[in-house]
Amino acid sequence: MSVFTQALKDLESSQKPQRGVSLYSRYVNRPLGRFLAAACHTVGMSPNQVTAASAIVTLLGLALLVTGPPSVARSAGVVLLLVLGFALDSADGQVARLTKSGSPAGEWLDHVVDAGKHVSVHACVLVALFLYVDTSPWWYLAPLLFQVVATVIFAGGLLVDLLKRAQPTVASPEPRPPSIVRAIALLPADYGILAVSFLLFAWPPVYLPVYTLLLVANIGIMILLLRKWFHELRG
Repeated sequence: MSVFTQALKDLESSQKPQRGVSLYSRYVNRPLGRFLAAACHTVGMSPNQVTAASAIVTLLGLALLVTGPPSVARSAGVVLLLVLGFALDSADGQVARLTKSGSPAGEWLDHVVDAGKHVSVHACVLVALFLYVDTSPWWYLAPLLFQVVATVIFAGGLLVDLLKRAQPTVASPEPRPPSIVRAIALLPADYGILAVSFLLFAWPPVYLPVYTLLLVANIGIMILLLRKWFHELRG
């Protein structure tokens, strides 16, 4: 059995729980990340190197977005690079579990890259709109607000996890089977869906309403999650 095949087999039995993730992450990003993790392990990449690759690929996708006017080819390239960067973001943790080489430094690096990604993608939407799209300046408010919402959701989820680790007396909800309804409801908040939505950026009059709908859905999800996290920590 080849190193790649063995790694893929080992990873299939060491996946994170499916509860609390959207259908995209469950059926697209994690399986793609598993394949990439096996490939990265085969060529000897460390988890931190995979994290760095994820950051580089994502930056290339965002650079492509802001360096020219919208077109079908550009939109497709942006989607390809952002989806690949997101899958590599899943792969770094899988490589760490496969090689038992996870570390606080690696986890920190992964979170720093994620934080930068969540802010940068909406900043680049704003720049691309300003430079290349003839539209009302009111649309610029959407990426500015999306930055705030994405940051609050990311920081809120990260902090609630850290506080639960630091205070074992904080009770976690009883584990329940993964819910298809919840997995569908979380789709708008999945970075992968945001990445795929750039396919429509070649047609700004179509993209902007879709992007705004994603923003509205994320605001709703943020409110529900903040309420849930607050009550969990308050006990």
